[in-house]
Amino acid sequence: MIELTEPVTNPALLAAQPSAKVSRTLHGRKVDVLISAPNLRRLPIHDVAYREGVLL
Repeated sequence: MIELTEPVTNPALLAAQPSAKVSRTLHGRKVDVLISAPNLRRLPIHDVAYREGVLL
């Protein structure tokens, strides 16, 4: 979860970049990266990430 205080214009790209970097570091293991920003809708997956996510 990447939490931002400013609105974002391209959240997909913003999530893809760190996801790819972490995935390479973990030898190809898939990593989900969520974006939380004032202009984005909060979904149930965000609550799951807060409860079960792993801090990297």
